Amino acid sequence: MRVDLIVVARILDALHEEGRMKKTRLQLYSRLNYPAFKRYLEWLVERGLVRVAREKDGEYVELTERGRSSYETLVVWVKRYVGEKL
Repeated sequence: MRVDLIVVARILDALHEEGRMKKTRLQLYSRLNYPAFKRYLEWLVERGLVRVAREKDGEYVELTERGRSSYETLVVWVKRYVGEKL
């Protein structure tokens, strides 16, 4: 899968700023259609950047320690040098 790092940064930024959130809400933050969002979520989980926690009221996505570290590297860099509003 070819990955757009701006999309990855957007997802990591949303989870960093908002904390864990349900998949549907995170999909809205990502600005992706659902099939594309599922591919990105799977990619992030496979690399240990996020985890999906199953609760009684649904599934939540949250940053892992590796995801927090990646936030500090990728998102901060994108905001500083690309100037992209995530």
